[in-house]
Amino acid sequence: MAEILVLYYSQGGTTEEMARIIAHGVELVPGMQARLRSVSPVSTVCEAIESDIPDQGAPYATLEDLQECAGLIMGSPTHFGNMA
Repeated sequence: MAEILVLYYSQGGTTEEMARIIAHGVELVPGMQARLRSVSPVSTVCEAIESDIPDQGAPYATLEDLQECAGLIMGSPTHFGNMA
């Protein structure tokens, strides 16, 4: 079964909701499976002190997630036309 990585960043929850709907759509295709992942918020602290599993939402993406997937779908909110 091929996996599609659905990777998103969401501040208010709307992009996360869209990512979940897209992941559901991926899984409706025979032979496909979705791997839902998010990214950690940008921090001014240089040390990696946050856990790989956030308090809510999908786990944070890892390098292995990117290496193991057959395709990638990305989602991000925009600010003045630019990705977050």
